[in-house]
Amino acid sequence: MNDNMSGLGKAVLFDCDGVLVDSEPALARIAAIALGDFGAPAKAEDFKPYIGMGEEKYLGEVLKKYGVQFTPDVKAHVYEKYIELAPDYVEAFAGVRELLQQLKNEGYRIAVASSADLIKVEANLKVLNVSDNIFDAVITGSDIERKKPFPDIYLLAAERCGIDPAMCYVVEDAVSGVQAAKAAKMTAIGFTSAHSGQELSDAGADYLIDNMAKVADIVK
Repeated sequence: MNDNMSGLGKAVLFDCDGVLVDSEPALARIAAIALGDFGAPAKAEDFKPYIGMGEEKYLGEVLKKYGVQFTPDVKAHVYEKYIELAPDYVEAFAGVRELLQQLKNEGYRIAVASSADLIKVEANLKVLNVSDNIFDAVITGSDIERKKPFPDIYLLAAERCGIDPAMCYVVEDAVSGVQAAKAAKMTAIGFTSAHSGQELSDAGADYLIDNMAKVADIVK
């Protein structure tokens, strides 16, 4: 066993959109285009308050603003557009692949915990393009009833990793995600890709970063 195995007994749990991949602006633009097909003249900025809350709330609240009812057909259409356009619009954040490999090498358990449905997470992980065994668990909105800010998704990720919640670090870009991490009694690292440092601090973030490489120093 390497003396460098500092991660033994710890887990780092990552949200996906806005953390592993720079997808939030792309999703907002694509969703606005797709909702227009249902008569809702949505704008990309309409979606910001609902980042990290799962697609039904993310889309449904914006549709409500424009007097259009949410249906499963709407979500299916958005997914079709997203899968079609993600390879052109979405890319991994700088340093993410290297960070994941470093954490894996040092013995940390690593998981994805995204409120998005499985089909969208799979599209993002395809863009991320890492080895199939890099993650010890991939938890999505398809696996849980209560989405963030409830702690359920992070508690399930900790359970799947076999790590006590108190020994888990969560990397989040969304206010609802930070709130979920704190509700799960985990250490929250706020990544300022979608929300300001102040917004994430107010939500309870224990640390703030503007570069994913900084995660490795925090979790040691």
